[in-house]
Amino acid sequence: MGTWMATIRFPDGVERYARYSTVVEALVSDLYPASHVHNYREEPAGEPLPTFRDRPRAPVDQLIPVVISHAPDDDRWHAVYCPQRCMIVGPVSPYRSWRIQEANDLVPGDGDGLRHLSQLRERGLCGAPVVDAPLTYRRYLSWGEDGDDQPPFTDIYADWAGGEMCRDCLLLALDQAE
Repeated sequence: MGTWMATIRFPDGVERYARYSTVVEALVSDLYPASHVHNYREEPAGEPLPTFRDRPRAPVDQLIPVVISHAPDDDRWHAVYCPQRCMIVGPVSPYRSWRIQEANDLVPGDGDGLRHLSQLRERGLCGAPVVDAPLTYRRYLSWGEDGDDQPPFTDIYADWAGGEMCRDCLLLALDQAE
């Protein structure tokens, strides 16, 4: 019972499907073109779509933002799909997105109008100069911790298409996390 169906929604309305493991809390399969109900549970159907893991990642402006949700709780997170590799390049779980946020400060750029991820606070992961004033964003809470004083959750990959977040920083953070 540790494997559930995940639905990957593309901006043009297309849906693809994958398997999501509650044991490792991540996508654990390639994408499928369809789904069906088997023993009262939805699951991916058909042959997995081809992937090309050995191809280079597509240029940053060709990567596609997607929304992933998984059963049974309909938990959602934003991720990035590479059309050249025909696969999700990450994050493959909401937990990995949390880990990226824990490992990096969210900082405004110095005159570029973007928010960057930074570990040094003087430069973004992409190398761009940043203002030395990290923005606060919600941190992951352990079981039983009180989060009343926390700011609202920020899904940094949700801003991919909006032009507010540095895409190069997001990709570099994915590479570090994977």
